[in-house]
Amino acid sequence: MAINNIFKEMFSEQKRERELKFQQEIIRKTLEEQGYNINDFDRGLELLEEEDYENAIIYLKRCADNENSQAQYELGRLLKEGLGIKQDKVKAKEYLMKAYKNGFKRAGLLLRELRYEENKSLNKDIELEFENKISDLGFTIDIPIDWVKLDPKNKNCFDAVAIDSFDGDVIFNIKMQVFLIEIPENMSYCVDLDRVANNMGCIESVNFNNGNCNGKLICGEGIDGTCEYIFVSKGKKGVYDLRVMVDKYLEPIYEDVIDHIIYSFDITDKI
Repeated sequence: MAINNIFKEMFSEQKRERELKFQQEIIRKTLEEQGYNINDFDRGLELLEEEDYENAIIYLKRCADNENSQAQYELGRLLKEGLGIKQDKVKAKEYLMKAYKNGFKRAGLLLRELRYEENKSLNKDIELEFENKISDLGFTIDIPIDWVKLDPKNKNCFDAVAIDSFDGDVIFNIKMQVFLIEIPENMSYCVDLDRVANNMGCIESVNFNNGNCNGKLICGEGIDGTCEYIFVSKGKKGVYDLRVMVDKYLEPIYEDVIDHIIYSFDITDKI
């Protein structure tokens, strides 16, 4: 059964709102430390709430030019929609890209929308060839040959990191990675995967066997406009977390790729 068909309408707005508030608090603290005028930022947000877009833009632009990532996001959104200002999707993309690169991941959603609008068909050749990777972390998995392979920051935990991009854009089409949560020897059997899945937040999970391993298949939605599929399983070394993140506008195109990657995963030292 196609993995994409297992999950539908399972995403929580509450989770996205909590993530946004968390990012806003980080931005606020950073600005205070750097001595920026918080009143400008707050006033801009207040005017947005009041839908006084023209005056909001005055304050937001001031903050955006001082590298306030949320102000860059809000200004990009207004330019994209033509609210309080003449619609300019080129300029909107510039501000949204700055916000995204400065860590405001919610900008990724609007960047993906813009990309989709510019490339309605988004035709891509997905007749991909795969190569099997044997990891020192104790698993094997198939990786598309043409994808960009990235060096993991911590080779003791992460491995098999690969990305497929669209015309070299930093807003990727699909990304995969596997990491290992090491468990003391002979203690992996004590780990309850239901509890692991529940601790991942407001996302849905089902029991799943990919033909090689038993585990939990978890589905979530990122604030950057991605759908995230997570297969959690356990072996003698610990708990394995395989993640496949895909641009939600491209999800149907990549359905077979998602399936191939997740169904190819196997743990070398099973319990």
